[in-house]
Amino acid sequence: MKRIKVMAVLCVLCLLSVLVAGCARGSDSGAGNPGSASASVSNEAKPATLRLVMYGDAGTRNVDFFENEFKTKLKDEANIEMKIDLLPWGATDQIATMLASGEKFGFMASITNEVFPTWASNGYFAEIDESMVQKIAPNYVEARMGKGFECARFKGKAVLIPAGGMVYSGAQDNFAVRNDLLNAVGWDYTDIHSYEDLMEAIAAVKEKYPNLAVVNDIYFLYNALNSTYAKDGAILKDGSPTSLTAINEADDSSTVINWFESEYFANMCRILEDWFDRGYITVEYLTEYGSSGGPAMQWETGNCLLTWGDPADLYDHELVSVEGADVRYLKINDHDQILVKDYDWSWAVSAADQENVENWMRFFDWMYASEENYLFCMYGVEGKDWKYAEDGSIERLTQESFFYEWMCGTMLYKEFSDKYDADEVQAYLDFDNNAIYSKKTGFVFDVTPVQTENALLTAIIQEKVQPIGFGLGSYDEDFPEVLEELKAAGLDKYIEEYQKQFSEFMAGK
Repeated sequence: MKRIKVMAVLCVLCLLSVLVAGCARGSDSGAGNPGSASASVSNEAKPATLRLVMYGDAGTRNVDFFENEFKTKLKDEANIEMKIDLLPWGATDQIATMLASGEKFGFMASITNEVFPTWASNGYFAEIDESMVQKIAPNYVEARMGKGFECARFKGKAVLIPAGGMVYSGAQDNFAVRNDLLNAVGWDYTDIHSYEDLMEAIAAVKEKYPNLAVVNDIYFLYNALNSTYAKDGAILKDGSPTSLTAINEADDSSTVINWFESEYFANMCRILEDWFDRGYITVEYLTEYGSSGGPAMQWETGNCLLTWGDPADLYDHELVSVEGADVRYLKINDHDQILVKDYDWSWAVSAADQENVENWMRFFDWMYASEENYLFCMYGVEGKDWKYAEDGSIERLTQESFFYEWMCGTMLYKEFSDKYDADEVQAYLDFDNNAIYSKKTGFVFDVTPVQTENALLTAIIQEKVQPIGFGLGSYDEDFPEVLEELKAAGLDKYIEEYQKQFSEFMAGK
């Protein structure tokens, strides 16, 4: 069985030499031995007791795995006894109650979740000593592939533990396109270099396949068409119909853009109004998006030309549900690649469990201490929960989730089937090399001073701005009146407060 294995990317890890100086993976750390934690822990000592709360469905197999094989292996190899509870996605209120009541636990968290600023301001998160992480968790540091805690801080202090080490720029900033459909009308994705090219190609495909959906999602278009509506080089990562602010990433200023009064928003509204007039998007994208048979389902069923691009499309061109589909990564956004954060989700420790932060880091270090441990945490027991397929890929034998690969995955241990082109795989591995961190990295807006205005503005945005922002109304005819409503609801006060906080943040860098 031949596999393209990402251990070749260890050359990238030379970047880590400064981070892990004095923490080499040798006999002192125990790293490199399956299951060993970086800090020596005698199994004769009293085991550390940890409780982890994860979002996800509790099934027969994953509950059994966490209670038996996982619990036993972790106890034997790291002297940690862990209880894992699974809560439904969206159970943030329950997490908040647990945090407020002073329960001791670790949990899944995201800096982009709207509850994060409140939780952080309330002191619900344990602080993470970054120097401690470098010292006792070298396997975790290595798995992060050169990335650190830049995107995990609140007011300068690390309060999250980023998970995984994958490619994080470029997702939803560009398109994935059905190249087989382009080829059928004499086009190829390599022929499309501009918005004008894209529109010509879409028109040709629609002429041959009039019932084909052009796109399955309209929210990502604000990123994928960024350089079309912002030709001056502005990278408006906040820009969308539901945003109130935007940041120009093309300069070093701390100026906040009033999104709804910007020419960028006007340009994008007119672009999508044209798409609506052509029939490329419809009212259903807002009213029936996620319903059975709605727009969200069209890509997977093969009835769609474009969706949001993932850098993995650089090497993996399959659409599993559609035989013969040829999916390609299409980039017409020619602005710099931006990293707002360098992880997907992260772990957090409740403030009440501050004393156990080092034990939590020992656990994460154990997770990445060897490929055996990593595969065990992601997929369960080999031969029972997963196996290697003939092409070298992981074949799941149970569909229940353990630890999430999309969250905790690392290129350190990622293996690519030999069905993939080696040069394309390398292009994927190198994808983040030229990415730059957003000016907003580490900034979290505290909405408390404008909470009333925010509620009023949000109601207007959902009811009246979104349809215009997605081309379902006329910007020139309808938006001036809506803008007056936004102003009356406190738009200027909101922007002023946002500017104040962002200026303070930039000054403190």
